[in-house]
Amino acid sequence: MDNPGPDVTFADISDYPPDEVVPWLDRADVDESTLTPHQLEWRRDGVVTLRGFIPDELTEPYIKVRAAETNPAAWMTPSSYMHILEMRDLALYPPMMAVMKSLLGEALILQMCLTAWVSSERDWHQDDYLNPHFVNSWYTAVWIALGDIHPDSGPFEYIPGSHRWPLMRGEKVRRFLTEEELARRSPETGVNHWPRFAERFTTPAVAAEIAARGGEVVPFLGKKGDVLIWHSRLMHRGSLPKIPWMERRTLIAHYSAAAKRPDMIPARDQNGELYAVFDQQLVG
Repeated sequence: MDNPGPDVTFADISDYPPDEVVPWLDRADVDESTLTPHQLEWRRDGVVTLRGFIPDELTEPYIKVRAAETNPAAWMTPSSYMHILEMRDLALYPPMMAVMKSLLGEALILQMCLTAWVSSERDWHQDDYLNPHFVNSWYTAVWIALGDIHPDSGPFEYIPGSHRWPLMRGEKVRRFLTEEELARRSPETGVNHWPRFAERFTTPAVAAEIAARGGEVVPFLGKKGDVLIWHSRLMHRGSLPKIPWMERRTLIAHYSAAAKRPDMIPARDQNGELYAVFDQQLVG
């Protein structure tokens, strides 16, 4: 939007959730001597990197289906995984799910996939503020590289350790939006657009917080089969590509702890993992 946003600070739109409501690795009283290397990396940086983790036998069937779509964004439906078996096979790969379960301590439910093969160009944000208030970081996401990621393509970037910063809250962000902005939905998918309108003030508020804390920007330049798992409070972005529309092959998938989402209807696929069921048609 062209109109300037209100003078909003990061403190205005965030808070620290109490220890008793967040996942175990986010709590203050953790005996780090008992943790695995992945758990230590998660606790320290808010990410876990798995190099060469996904075999070609799993990536290639999905790449074939995805490559047949001419739209750079592929499917706009957030729950496109419901309609595409090859996507579910990839996003619910049991060894990857096991790593995420070891980080959150709960079984997970797949709830969204992003299928674009170009950078989202979405500026700095956390993911958890898009969830209901009660989720409280029982949420994670993965970035699966389906090809070698070129530094000019607008790679995923993040701020290590920013998952220990306050948690952005959707209800605090929405206080600064108009009724029209709160009501606007995509005519194709029905998805609410309020987060996009909120970027006029969330983006500068987060940028100021990063600068004040001296946050280090780290790109994820994955190779085919690499996976980055990130914390829902991690500050991250899809950076601007140096070459507009340069291909950046990936599948991005988001998950909640199943026990923390009574608002979702679960189903199981053939691998025994959970995915959420929504009343959404596949929109290309």
